[in-house]
Amino acid sequence: MVDRRLGRGLDFFLSGGRGGNPPAAPATTAAARSEATASAKAPQEEILLAPLGQLRPSPYQPRKTIGADELKELAASIGKSGLLQPILARRQGDHLEIVAGERRWRAAQLAGLSQVPVLIRSISDKESAVFGLVENLQREDLNAIEKARGFRLLMDQLGATQEDVATQVGLDRSTVANFLRLLDLPPAVQEHVSRGTLSMGHARSLLALPDADAMVVAADEAIRAGLSVRSLEARVKEALEASKGKPTKSAGTRARPVWLNELEESLVESLGTPVTIRYGRKRSQIVIDCAGRDEFERVFQRLKGS
Repeated sequence: MVDRRLGRGLDFFLSGGRGGNPPAAPATTAAARSEATASAKAPQEEILLAPLGQLRPSPYQPRKTIGADELKELAASIGKSGLLQPILARRQGDHLEIVAGERRWRAAQLAGLSQVPVLIRSISDKESAVFGLVENLQREDLNAIEKARGFRLLMDQLGATQEDVATQVGLDRSTVANFLRLLDLPPAVQEHVSRGTLSMGHARSLLALPDADAMVVAADEAIRAGLSVRSLEARVKEALEASKGKPTKSAGTRARPVWLNELEESLVESLGTPVTIRYGRKRSQIVIDCAGRDEFERVFQRLKGS
């Protein structure tokens, strides 16, 4: 007997999408058997009720943490209305590997379900990685570090460039590049970004510092003092200038022109990397910070306009 808590949408899928009559009985003529054999060679989908224990999380799932309160809320909804959307999975040996829907699967366990509707497709490792990341991106479930790791996973799995990944997930390449640069942060700072104690803007400012220790110290200071992104950027610049033996701005120094800050921010957004403008009446400099050879080549190609 079908557990009614599995959801009103299940009948639709089990009836072949017509919402009424069940699928017709298999034909037994030679022609029909030949047609069935030919169609069996094409990728197939099937819907079934699968025991929860038969499902396994995907190793390509970019989301590593799911809040307990979030799961309880979803479990309460599933217990009341059922699981209205099947979990997408693929066959892996004797179990089903979840491609999209791990959060629903975990909530279904909390709700006390014994089985859930599953849509099974023939999906490759590469496609599984894309499905898992895009599903979470569409719901904005991932924090900045999880997104960065997901993009890196796609690049590794697909042998793809940043441009390829941007196309896959529907984002600008500069956006993907900004996320990937977060992986250059030391683990302690990445943890702050994952927890939300530091924003992505703060993290990008820290990347201009020369080493991991300096980044950790500056991150801790920013959290303790509750610094804004702009304030942290100013402190990072002062630290860099001090390390080069250059005088930092004193309290009596004339305020920096607003248009210069806006120009600098525009270049940061365009290039996806920290940019410093030193403006003078006779001579000015635009300094672009690149973390490694790959970043240097990406910015170089961007400046060339290719």
